[in-house]
Amino acid sequence: MTSSKDAETSRDDDWSTSRFGVDIATTRPGTPGGVFMRQFWVAVYRSQDIAKGEAKPLRIMSEDFTIYRGDGGDVRIVDARCPHRFALMHLGWVEGDDIRCVYHGWKFDRAGQCVEQPAEEEGFARKVKIRSVPAREYVGLVFAYFGDGEPPAFPPWPVRESEGIFDVWNVEHLPCNYLQSYENSMDEVHVAFTHAPGGSHAPLAVDLPIVSAEETEWGLLRLGTRKNGLARVSLHYAPNVTRVIVPPRAGMDGVGGWREIYFNFTPVDDENHLWFIAGHIEVTGAAADEYRAKQADYDRKVAEAPPAGAVARDLIAGKGRYADVRHPDLAVIQDIATQAGQGRIVKREGERLGRSDIALIAWRRILGRELRAIAGGAPRKVWSVAPGDIVPTLGF
Repeated sequence: MTSSKDAETSRDDDWSTSRFGVDIATTRPGTPGGVFMRQFWVAVYRSQDIAKGEAKPLRIMSEDFTIYRGDGGDVRIVDARCPHRFALMHLGWVEGDDIRCVYHGWKFDRAGQCVEQPAEEEGFARKVKIRSVPAREYVGLVFAYFGDGEPPAFPPWPVRESEGIFDVWNVEHLPCNYLQSYENSMDEVHVAFTHAPGGSHAPLAVDLPIVSAEETEWGLLRLGTRKNGLARVSLHYAPNVTRVIVPPRAGMDGVGGWREIYFNFTPVDDENHLWFIAGHIEVTGAAADEYRAKQADYDRKVAEAPPAGAVARDLIAGKGRYADVRHPDLAVIQDIATQAGQGRIVKREGERLGRSDIALIAWRRILGRELRAIAGGAPRKVWSVAPGDIVPTLGF
């Protein structure tokens, strides 16, 4: 485990990117951070948001793509533009499992191979190919592998095998670097303050935990130990996923209790990222029916309320008081306001990190180590999928 002494001495460190010799925040193509992130499957879309025969634009880690679902039901990801005259591929249409460009009718198969060019000579098509990215679906999310060579094992992380309901939350867009949100998910102490106005996290604010963290073959294992000796266990899967137990949503306290979520922080570019959250609640039978009814009512209230991201951006701009906000997605608003409020890419120079920052300090050191290895061509860690028997706990 990383010790509190490590954190105490770090208060005089600036923890800037220069301290690591690499930029720990970027995921641009060709950078050490970009190479690191592209070793893994990354959540890029909700399955429910892409229908058969539909194509849409997709921007991930500063690269542009087209995502579409073929008539056979599989999701495909290819280059954003046709190589003929660079028209946008998502403007075209899906034919079977292929996609045809709207500009001159060039058609590409699932592997990105051009298979038809209506106005060109026979044989030209086989010389033309666009990039195709492996895509798979899991727990209601679309995952993609943007790296070189064969993708790693799939699925990228395990789920609890107990019966219950899996649902996927609304996608949130944050106007800031992904690492700010990933680090926030490692910060257990913020819960007692950031989420205090709404009271949803009150049980976690009874006393402040002593945080400890340990590197594993799959990421980071974090504990928040209370005065009574009980520990809340949370898991951080490399490179950008947090698995944790969280409070029920507003108005759903009496159904199923606290839920387990899988929180994916996906970079759009260095100044924007997306939250993809899959949740598991252990309810069956009549309780499951009651949960679905309350979930539908909750979704209705969210749809009728101002978008959480917009409310958070108003708070950042000084429009309204943080403590006065009442909203069904209050905790989401609070997190967006504090994390995006740090700036598009937070300036880490001058930070005064302490004992409660143990976990994020540990992850920055891991990230810095791996990125330096990539930059220097040195051997790097071979990450594995976490075993299913290591699960998060609530700790009270």
